[in-house]
Amino acid sequence: MFRRIIGIVMLVLGLVGLVISFAGVYFGRQLVDNFFGGIDATLTLTLESLDTAVDSLELTKDTLGDVNSGLETVEGAVLNVSKTITDTQPIVDQISAVVSETTPDTIEAVQAAIPNIAAVASSIDQTLLTLNEFKIEEEVLGIPLNYDLGINYQPTTPFDQTFVDLGNSLDGLPENLRAVGPNLATTNENLAAISLSVSSISGDIATINGRVAEVPALIDQYIDIVNQISNAIEQIQTQVIQQQELVKTVVTFVLVWWGLPQLALVMIGWDFLFGRRGATAAEIKEDVLEDLQDEIEEIKEEMADDV
Repeated sequence: MFRRIIGIVMLVLGLVGLVISFAGVYFGRQLVDNFFGGIDATLTLTLESLDTAVDSLELTKDTLGDVNSGLETVEGAVLNVSKTITDTQPIVDQISAVVSETTPDTIEAVQAAIPNIAAVASSIDQTLLTLNEFKIEEEVLGIPLNYDLGINYQPTTPFDQTFVDLGNSLDGLPENLRAVGPNLATTNENLAAISLSVSSISGDIATINGRVAEVPALIDQYIDIVNQISNAIEQIQTQVIQQQELVKTVVTFVLVWWGLPQLALVMIGWDFLFGRRGATAAEIKEDVLEDLQDEIEEIKEEMADDV
């Protein structure tokens, strides 16, 4: 009886061990697949993120190229503005000289000459009026003679008064023109300051543009680094796949190796339960007698039930 109990225990333990071994192989391989699958998914996501980073860097590089071209255009435009302003300064000086010096002097000279011109105009006016009134209306030998010079001069304003009015209209104009001179000088100074500021702005733009032009080279270096990292991750991903198969093989081997002794334990328990392995003659005799007694007891119980 003791051998049977030992056999049952060994058989149960062996079967449990085999179940654990087979379950370990099945679930262990799944666990390895899930674990390495998670690593592979993480590496794949990392590669996609790095590809996105490379695309972003390329886009940034192209954008900086456009900015560089735009800054060069702006720099050229600013330089042209500065040159235009610088070229305008001599013109302003000339205008200032003409407006505030030459023109007032000329107007004053005209004003000074107007009285003389008015006197001459008065003489001309009187002469024309006299000629306008010159007529011959006589009879010679009974023949009427009507003759004039054909001059029709009757102005509403005397000729000399026209020049006097012109001179009066010029009063105060030279002083006003001379007053423009300081304003033009101030304008010229402002133009000089603006030209200097614009030139300084052009220099600043050139400096900024130079720094912007250096950035694409740095971006290329970052792109190379990211590509190297991507290549390294791809190699790691390949190694992870190889290691996954190796780990699955090792797990299967270890669990199968651990399950083989359980199979032996099942076989030994089976022998202890149903066979006579390792039993002595006395133990076999005792087992046979126990079996006979059990059968006799069962027969008696059946007979008692029949009665």
